[in-house]
Amino acid sequence: MHKMFKTFLLVQFIVAFMALGYAVDTAHAGKGIQEGIIKFKRPQVRTPEDMEATEAALREAGKMPVVPRIPFRPTMGEIDYKAAKAAAAAETEINHPDVESSKVPHASSNVKGVNINGVNQTEAGGGRPPDTHGAVGLNHFVEVTNSHVDIFRKSDGARVKSVSLASFFGYTTQTLFDPRCVYDSAEDRWIISAEAFQESATVQRHFVGVSVTSDPLGSFYIYNGDINFKNNNDFWDFPHLGIDSKAILITANIFGRISYRETRMVVADKSRLYNGLSVRLKLFAGLKGTLAPPIVLDNNDKTFLVAATSSGVITKYTLSYPGGIPTLTSSIINVPAYSVPPSAKQPGTTETLDTSDMRFVNASTQIGNSLWQVHTINVNGLPKPKFYEFNTATDTVIQSGIISASSTSNDWNASITANANNDVYVTWSSTDPNTGINAQVRFSGRLHTDPINTISSGDTLFTSSTFYDPSSDSPERWGDYSAVTVDPEDPLRAWIVNEKINRSAVWGSRIGEIGF
Repeated sequence: MHKMFKTFLLVQFIVAFMALGYAVDTAHAGKGIQEGIIKFKRPQVRTPEDMEATEAALREAGKMPVVPRIPFRPTMGEIDYKAAKAAAAAETEINHPDVESSKVPHASSNVKGVNINGVNQTEAGGGRPPDTHGAVGLNHFVEVTNSHVDIFRKSDGARVKSVSLASFFGYTTQTLFDPRCVYDSAEDRWIISAEAFQESATVQRHFVGVSVTSDPLGSFYIYNGDINFKNNNDFWDFPHLGIDSKAILITANIFGRISYRETRMVVADKSRLYNGLSVRLKLFAGLKGTLAPPIVLDNNDKTFLVAATSSGVITKYTLSYPGGIPTLTSSIINVPAYSVPPSAKQPGTTETLDTSDMRFVNASTQIGNSLWQVHTINVNGLPKPKFYEFNTATDTVIQSGIISASSTSNDWNASITANANNDVYVTWSSTDPNTGINAQVRFSGRLHTDPINTISSGDTLFTSSTFYDPSSDSPERWGDYSAVTVDPEDPLRAWIVNEKINRSAVWGSRIGEIGF
């Protein structure tokens, strides 16, 4: 106890004199959850005029950020990942009973209005993958990609703002990437986050922008901090963004020079962020990856995060705030065995698309004791999304099922959301070489009155006219930042954004309004 007390005092001393926020390790090396502090000082306020001025200056100087190719980093290790992919690809493709269940009659989700092109590779800086993500608010849809922010008017789909992440955040030292966007309907605020490539072996920055008002076209409070926890060339990767009634939650996988190390989470007080005040972020380290935070739709005093850690197991973390201080505990949810999916095949080429490593690729949705999530698994030699509704009170599965365009399709990298009534919406990518179908943006959903354990095969928002083959790499990353969010004006409508193909070496994105 005496040693721990001395450590606590040392941390408080260091934090008090930091000019910028640096993570401080408050736990000795070892197993289990570790804790620390990151401090964000008072933010810079970026006005729309600031953003446009920076954008114009970068263009005039010919220094617009160029996004490099960003590789997929599996948490299981590159060698094991390739072996698992090869084993999955070697399985025989056969029909699966859970795929047949997707044909059970449901209420139909349809395109309800806007169905438009989002930003494309040329406009966004030329890199790949795009990491298409976004959220819908009262009047706008905000799309974020590598490395761009594009805002569309809901009423007619017109694009009303388009700037680089560098201009948005006012940072050009390193390229910004891995963006996420959340609309906080309870507070009517927008949150946009992104990370930067490392400045050095001891410094890597993560940025958070919070709208000063409800208008995403207006000014933003811009926060940033160094998230290199131990100053040892850590790399912060695949960050997730979530919110509850008290805080903004950011999780990320941490890689060293060679392999995955652990997953970390920071918890930031919303009331301070939304008022442009300095904030001390509670940091938790030693977590399982890839850890998905939720979008919490009520005032639950507990927040639940989940990670698909190993076959037959979902690791659940419970975040609570006794005395206003974030605390974290873990438990296990047992599920049927699952394994790494094979890469997705395309018609007309041997080039495949990456279906990821069983991770949850987007935030969960939490309502009461229900937590909705989805990940891609191997179903008899085909990649297929499997959705879950977890009971967070009992650590059990309320319902689950496979989502599939057809019995022969490759379906992967799905995202799921729900409204307060537990009506559900989902988007994913799909191909079917057997029928010549190139990469589709698909969507589906279920009303809370639909048959349990099923989500229908859904419909298509967009079908690409060719296959994707931008390089000699195989598989190519594809669609692992897909996003779907419920329209705050109508809970029976949702908006999706996902990746599509403009030309065989050029990605595009598609945005659509769907609903019942």
